[in-house]
Amino acid sequence: MKTCVVLFVSALIVLSSCASPKPYYETKVGKKKQKYYNAIQFGQKKKPKMDF
Repeated sequence: MKTCVVLFVSALIVLSSCASPKPYYETKVGKKKQKYYNAIQFGQKKKPKMDF
């Protein structure tokens, strides 16, 4: 029983370490920054409020 639990936990650790982190532009802060910089670049607003 103990060996099953140890193997299961070690398998979870190995599988979780293989997962890649979420790219910055897909995070909440990254989306806000992208929206802000696009507003400046494409002239939607002269100086929009920075809310990130």
